[in-house]
Amino acid sequence: MNATELKAFMRQVSKEKDLDINIVRDAIEQAIVSASKKNLSQFIDARPQLDAETGELRLFVTKEVVNIATNPRTQISQRDAKKIRKDAQVGETVEAEVDPAIFGRIAAQSARQVVMQKLRDAERMKVYDEYKAQIGQAVSGIVLRFEKRDIVLSIGKAEAILPRNEMPVTARYRVNDRLKVYVLDIDPLAKGPIIRVSRTHPQLVAKLFEQEVPEIADGTVKIVTVVRDPGSRSKIAVESTNSDVDPVGACVGVKGARVQMIVRELENEKIDIVPFTTNAKQFITSALVPAQIQSIITHEDRKVAEVIVKQGNLSLAIGKKGQNAKLAFKLTGWKLEIHSEGEDRKLAEMNQEKVQRQYLDDFLSQMDKIDEPMKENIYSSPFNSVQGLAEAGAADIVHLVDGDRDLAEQLIEDAKEYQEALREMTRHDFGEDAAEAGAESEGEATAETPEGEGAPAETA
Repeated sequence: MNATELKAFMRQVSKEKDLDINIVRDAIEQAIVSASKKNLSQFIDARPQLDAETGELRLFVTKEVVNIATNPRTQISQRDAKKIRKDAQVGETVEAEVDPAIFGRIAAQSARQVVMQKLRDAERMKVYDEYKAQIGQAVSGIVLRFEKRDIVLSIGKAEAILPRNEMPVTARYRVNDRLKVYVLDIDPLAKGPIIRVSRTHPQLVAKLFEQEVPEIADGTVKIVTVVRDPGSRSKIAVESTNSDVDPVGACVGVKGARVQMIVRELENEKIDIVPFTTNAKQFITSALVPAQIQSIITHEDRKVAEVIVKQGNLSLAIGKKGQNAKLAFKLTGWKLEIHSEGEDRKLAEMNQEKVQRQYLDDFLSQMDKIDEPMKENIYSSPFNSVQGLAEAGAADIVHLVDGDRDLAEQLIEDAKEYQEALREMTRHDFGEDAAEAGAESEGEATAETPEGEGAPAETA
């Protein structure tokens, strides 16, 4: 390939690959170096010099300075060396120019293969440099082709791979379909397209809202958390930095216009938009939409919430295959134990038994003369509560304390005093209100479903 042809080749590649001509030149020079090591091993340190403007190629190799050159490929006489460098001495080395034609056909083919590989590498690095800022963003793409179960998209000047495991299970795409995708990462060493994108990532939903809702883009409304069951349902918690702006309303838009744009983009995936709050009961209530909540009892130490839903809402709260409850758990960070309104009495009874046992344990621990066998007798008897002991007669419980009647009478009197002190402390009777008293003593409370402003929005 002469200078004119080489110049034309560089310009053509530069245009087709959208690469700077100097990058093309560097790729050719690197290819020549690589090919020379494989095919011109008799030469030492071949160094090409290619002029990007003229296409002129010069080739230099290192030669040892000797008195008389016996191997012209690796040696040069001192006389000739001084023409290159006046102070050249025997035993030193100089760079001497040789005819590039020495490459021959085989070396040229090898160089051509290396050139193409270097150009592909240059393309990949160019894509990486241009798109690395897009990692973590949503971009538009067009379906180009299918590769096994994956999809190759065109995203501007580059191609991206959408793996099967990054598509919703129910998704069906065709060539030329336009999609919004989330850029996961860019791997310059990957085979094929180096940009990997997703349609299932929760942040895709967040970025779509950012594009559709100006209040999110300017920071007035903030997305706190997003959770997804891709292709089926998403839940998004939002808050406002401006008390005059309703974060849910801003995301929904007039007549639902904003959220419906996103729903259509996600193939009709349902989206629940809920107001974020640090009040756990209110947040859980909103997170469980579309179910209507009767009451919630939270256990801060275990991060567990017992949720009572109104009659007919249990299946809505749990969702198909537990979907709604799982998403609400991920959104709020609270483990949810969901019961229907009809189970409320049963749950209260369970709470009452637990609280009564806690009070009994505390009471018996203060009785020095009650040993472990006696405690076990009391636990398994009909008098297994402080109230039960306080209302018992000595004859009823004497057998529980090894027949010691004095101890039985003392146990009854102390139980009465303990119950009275407890009643004064909680201001509740120990009968029907025991569960509520226990809840308050453990830092638990019941919250009614909030209504009015700040209600969550659900898409159909």
